[in-house]
Amino acid sequence: MQAKVYRYTGEATAPIELWRSLNPQGNAWWFGWSETAMYLPQPLNGDLPNADWERLSLFNCKAELRLLGRRGKSVIMLLIEDDEPRGEWRLCEEYSQCKCAQHILLGDPPASGGETSLLLDVAYPAVFDYGIALAPSADRRNRVIAHVCYYYDAEHRLRYVRYAGIDSKSW
Repeated sequence: MQAKVYRYTGEATAPIELWRSLNPQGNAWWFGWSETAMYLPQPLNGDLPNADWERLSLFNCKAELRLLGRRGKSVIMLLIEDDEPRGEWRLCEEYSQCKCAQHILLGDPPASGGETSLLLDVAYPAVFDYGIALAPSADRRNRVIAHVCYYYDAEHRLRYVRYAGIDSKSW
C-alpha cells in the first residue's frame, strides 16, 4: 500500500468544508485540541466547535485531514493511501511502507452496572467517552480500539501515524 502526504495550497477554508469536498465515503471521526479545550475522538456528526485549533484531525478508513496551528498560521495536510485528492493539494511525501494496526484506547467497563460509553481512568483521573458502548462481561474482554496506519520512510523510520477509525473489540 502506497502512503502519501499532501499539503493544501488553496485559500483558507473551514476544515469541515474541506473534508466534505474530499467526498469521504464511510463513517468519519474527529478529535482536536486548542489552548482551552481538548476533544477526544468522536463521530463526526454535523459541525465542529468553533476553536483556535492547535491540532484538529478528521478521519475515516480512507484518509485523515490534519490541521496544525503554527505561529498564527494553519497548515492543512492530507494523509491518504493510494487515492489522489482533487483540488488544490500538493504532494509532499510518499512512503512505500504502510502498515495498519490497532491501539487500545479503553479497557473493560466497571463490573457493576450495565452498558456504558463513559469509562473512568484511575491512573489519569478523567472520564473518557468515545461514544462506543461496552457492556461488562465475565467471559469476554471488551476494548475500545483505534485503527491506525503507520507511514514508514525508506530507512523504516516511523514518520506519521494516521487515524483510520474507532470501534470496539471483544475477545
